[in-house]
Amino acid sequence: MSRRTIVDISMIVLMPLLMAYSLIGETFHEVAGTAMLVLFIVHHVINRASLKAVGRGKYTPKRVLREAVNVLLFVFMILQPLTGIMMPKHLYTFLHIAGAAKARQIHLCLAYWGFTLMSLHAGMHMGSLVVKIKADKVRARVVATMVAAISLYGVYVFINRGFAGYMLMTQKFAFYDFGEPAVLFVLDYITVIVLFMLIGWITQRGPRIVEKKQL
Repeated sequence: MSRRTIVDISMIVLMPLLMAYSLIGETFHEVAGTAMLVLFIVHHVINRASLKAVGRGKYTPKRVLREAVNVLLFVFMILQPLTGIMMPKHLYTFLHIAGAAKARQIHLCLAYWGFTLMSLHAGMHMGSLVVKIKADKVRARVVATMVAAISLYGVYVFINRGFAGYMLMTQKFAFYDFGEPAVLFVLDYITVIVLFMLIGWITQRGPRIVEKKQL
């Protein structure tokens, strides 16, 4: 397994755990958030060739969308730890930075945007994985059916868990059902990851599939 794959998988694993926050533990949240920032930096170092190519080549609508997601994700992933450090409870208490109340609201909004954008980003770059899956037709059908089913449930989770309210800052505080097992919360959020990865893949591969069918 390559370093790039290890880093990417590690980030995807951390995503739903970070969203669990109070269910997992505040200390773990701060440690995992710091780890996510480190992994994010390493991810860009490994993929520095892609960064150098930003100003080159033709910008098709698909590429414009992809780069827009990349820029927004980069901004949000930098702002997230900064707002997180402004309201420390365990690791960064020595900083004594003011503005924790406002930072908490912004951090919550950024967390949900970062979660969805990272999932979109991952889906936009999973072409090689899809090619491997499609090599076996039976496996491809099974995987496609599973992804469709999980994504449909992901739509329900997105609505039921109030993602839109957090992303639009109409919901300013995170609410958790402390009677709910953390594993069920994490599994729910994984379905949203799958949903947005599918959307990301469709934005990059869907038009090409339609074009081939029309020929």
